[in-house]
Amino acid sequence: MPAMNPVSSLEPIPVKKKSYRPTSTWHLKPPTRNPIDRIRRLDLGPPEMYEAKGPEWDRGPMPNHPMWRENLFILRWAVWPIVIQWALLRYTDIQIDSTFAQIVQVILYQAWFIVYGTRIFLRAQRFMKIYGTLNEEKKGRDMIADVHRDRVTLALVIFLIVRISGIFVLGKDRSADPSLSIWSPVKIGLFQIALDYFFYVYHRSTHDFDSLWFIHQKHHATKAPTPSLAILADNYQEALEIAIIPFLASQVVPKMSFAELYGAAAYTAYVEAIGHSGIRAYWGTPILGPVLKPLGMDLVVEDHDLHH
Repeated sequence: MPAMNPVSSLEPIPVKKKSYRPTSTWHLKPPTRNPIDRIRRLDLGPPEMYEAKGPEWDRGPMPNHPMWRENLFILRWAVWPIVIQWALLRYTDIQIDSTFAQIVQVILYQAWFIVYGTRIFLRAQRFMKIYGTLNEEKKGRDMIADVHRDRVTLALVIFLIVRISGIFVLGKDRSADPSLSIWSPVKIGLFQIALDYFFYVYHRSTHDFDSLWFIHQKHHATKAPTPSLAILADNYQEALEIAIIPFLASQVVPKMSFAELYGAAAYTAYVEAIGHSGIRAYWGTPILGPVLKPLGMDLVVEDHDLHH
């Protein structure tokens, strides 16, 4: 796993009168080799990320971040399990037709998805430092609160397991040569649109109907989220966002191959994490941006930050 970026010099974030920010002290303990602790520290950035810069702070106009760089990043870091599977099936006598081979395949994809997710977190931290974060002159980003620490850690583990398990359940050609075509980006884009539709219906409902607010309430405990806080939720929201909504989206778009499902999972994880980064830039969506922007429909990081 890539090196962590622990924050050991931060002071506890105190609870002030009328403050939205709960206490966070868990990061002050020395890092350990415990896998749970390492997962918990994936999203820890430099101390200045969590501090208000003050009213005199001014970075100037918001930069426009090119999405071709993000598509390149996603492809460069997400593609390796597909490449390895293709190479093994094409150039060796290995076949994924035994239980042992299938277990190894699952482990390969699961392990690499963790590496890929880590790279997303590190990339977010890098550009949060380069570009700054939205509203940083008034407040820094939120750290995982002590009261939510174990919940967020468990949710991250569940997310990684369920998303990869889902593509193995839905991808019936998982043992064959990875199948991609010129239509794969279109199919993944359609999946993103379907996913956003189902998400919008559920999300809007939780805000519009008081009786449903309990589903989404915990997620809004953070007002200035970071990528790891994208997963901050109660059981109902976790079930909807991690499993049910992606499954529904996969059922209303053209049938996708195993490799396309994996690509959709990689793009979705990226959008979910970066969308909660608060990066102060015009930062759109990597696969749908070129289509949505000319129509005035592009979604950018600032949109979700304003929502929080």
